[in-house]
Amino acid sequence: MIQELAATTTRQQASQERWDAVIVGAGIAGSLAALGLARLGRKVLLIERTTFPRHKVCGACLNGDAIAGLRGAGVWDPIEALGGHWLSQYSIRSGLNRANLELPGGHAVSRFAMDRVLAESAIAAGAQFLSDTAVTIGSDPPDSPTRSLHDNDGHRYHASVLIAANGLASKPASGDPDDRLVVPADSRIGLGAHWTQSDDPRGPMHLSSGVIYMAIAETGYVGLVVTENQVINLAAAVDRSAVQTSGPAEVCLQILRSCGWDLTKQLQTTHFRGTPTLTRRRKIAGGHRLFYVGDSSGYVEPFTGEGMAWAIRAGLAVVPRVDAAIDRWTPDLPQRWTEDLKQTLGKQQWRCRMISRLLRHPVLVRHTVGALSRFPRFGRFAVQQIHRDRRQVLQELHSEARQSGASGDAA
Repeated sequence: MIQELAATTTRQQASQERWDAVIVGAGIAGSLAALGLARLGRKVLLIERTTFPRHKVCGACLNGDAIAGLRGAGVWDPIEALGGHWLSQYSIRSGLNRANLELPGGHAVSRFAMDRVLAESAIAAGAQFLSDTAVTIGSDPPDSPTRSLHDNDGHRYHASVLIAANGLASKPASGDPDDRLVVPADSRIGLGAHWTQSDDPRGPMHLSSGVIYMAIAETGYVGLVVTENQVINLAAAVDRSAVQTSGPAEVCLQILRSCGWDLTKQLQTTHFRGTPTLTRRRKIAGGHRLFYVGDSSGYVEPFTGEGMAWAIRAGLAVVPRVDAAIDRWTPDLPQRWTEDLKQTLGKQQWRCRMISRLLRHPVLVRHTVGALSRFPRFGRFAVQQIHRDRRQVLQELHSEARQSGASGDAA
């Protein structure tokens, strides 16, 4: 049982300090940014609006890019030790068509467990942590040497630089008119749920560890994966109109049933969480003494763990930019950070944007899945293209994991 992460300071104490950086949101991007800045000796406050950790709508899959980033940050070992599963297969269905594709690697672990590890790492490096603290970004004059926030109790927090890593629900900060969000009219919303799977492999639709299951239909797609302790993680991207008509559980059930998978008992007794619209773009990823990172900077519907990889990349990339901005702020820094994000994430997000467009054409999807099944070489090539940036890293890590498991068995 993972316990709540305790705050390391109080609101009163935190409001009396002037911080080098205040980070709003203790998810992947926020915690990695806090970790990196704390390691540089910066005075960092990490604020989370809820008790922490918390369950999130997330696919729970780390691809090679994500693992490489975590490994480079020195936090991969404790995450691997959480008991997640290495991924080797991708089982995809659309109607009666189905294909099983070999994955070069990857890892399935719950955000609930992983987020705690990352926040603890930031605290161990010297960052201070506040939970259950909802804050609003204040409007400060362009020549102000700090950026301010305030909570619902009237406490004010001041920092040389503010990092907004508070996800899809992030709102435009007052006083920063150029950070308007652009949300496509057909942007889908996210749904998530989790439950513990029975140990009986003969049970209804027993899911195997190491496999990403994906069901695709006209109203959206549903992904399933087994994480640590036999917990099933469900993440879906669905049309808003479908949820409004049928409700989250029924929408996911309809998609799964259309592909021959039935999880009626599990989904009808499971609590669902939702997200705002997924695909969005922020024209400028910052403002006066402010940087947006992670989902708050913009997002595209993910498919096999890309979202976490983007958050990891952004959380690490923002560290040197913020470190320099603490010492010397210039008005062009938000635009430069926007360009940094395009350079860092643009290619990967473009791939997902193309896939998300494909998924809106059911007939084309069914033909594509059928082709992947009939021509395995084409399927392997497609997977290699998606994972080509970190394919070698994945193969090395997966080999290390197998060798470690064999040593443990021998012992």
